[in-house]
Amino acid sequence: MIRFLASRLAVAIPTLLLVSVLVFGLQKLLPGDPALALAGEERNPDVIAYLRAKYQFDRPIPIQYASWLGAFLQGDLGVSVRTRLPIGAMVAEKLPVTVELAVLSMIFAIVTGVPAGVLAALRRGSIWDHLVSVFGLAGLSIPSFWLGIMLILLFSVRLGWLPSGGYTPFFENPVENLRAMAMPSFVLGAAAAAIIMRHTRSSMLTVLKQDYVRTARAKGLANGAVVFTHALRNGLIPVVTLGALQFGQLLSGAVLTEQVFGIPGFGKMIVDGVFGRDYAVVQAVVMIAAAFFLLMSFLADLAYALLNPRLRA
Repeated sequence: MIRFLASRLAVAIPTLLLVSVLVFGLQKLLPGDPALALAGEERNPDVIAYLRAKYQFDRPIPIQYASWLGAFLQGDLGVSVRTRLPIGAMVAEKLPVTVELAVLSMIFAIVTGVPAGVLAALRRGSIWDHLVSVFGLAGLSIPSFWLGIMLILLFSVRLGWLPSGGYTPFFENPVENLRAMAMPSFVLGAAAAAIIMRHTRSSMLTVLKQDYVRTARAKGLANGAVVFTHALRNGLIPVVTLGALQFGQLLSGAVLTEQVFGIPGFGKMIVDGVFGRDYAVVQAVVMIAAAFFLLMSFLADLAYALLNPRLRA
């Protein structure tokens, strides 16, 4: 198992390095001069020259990349050219918001996806199976931004039950925090719930055909004991690893949801950085999101290795 995990770690490091090259290189391909955007409307030549020298825009791209990567590896994320604040402090402020949104979305996805998948597998071919499949397909097909707008129109504008946007820290007001995060969590977790449901259904159908399940039924065990004690334990092995990957995707894919609901998290931070040509912020956010996703992928491999005796062997 150690060799297996070491191989996964050996793949993750070059992947993160490749992501850094792509993030840095693609930003340099964007049209326009960031120094001109930062100089304001007057565009004083002396100010432009100062900005280019200060932020190393006048140096060769390989040198800029090496300087940025070396500072990043030492924990120095740089300073935002738009807000003049350290990016590390900005990340420490925004990241917990997105993590909370991802955790709540994952809880919703697991609570709805796993039972729905088990029900569809146990009632294969019935009306329940078809209904679960329809809702799962809808969760995968409906764009998150459209679903968010529709929920705002219904629950905020028409009914007035939930706030249309904004964010309240949990420790400041837990009730208002959960009210503000209810719709974003549903929107972000809908697609993840559909994916988990489909994998749970497929895995449970495979497990229910195994010999040990038929043996348990032949011994006269109750159907609930067979399903929840024998089948579900093994059927959820791939779902556990899938859940880790889905959590990484939720954290890195909350851009649209945070924009629709006005949540000041990681997604809004990267959008503001792109529109403000704040290269340092965009690079730092993308690298942190990529590193977190690779970490979750590694944890998924670890969980699968621990749960699957054949892989350990």
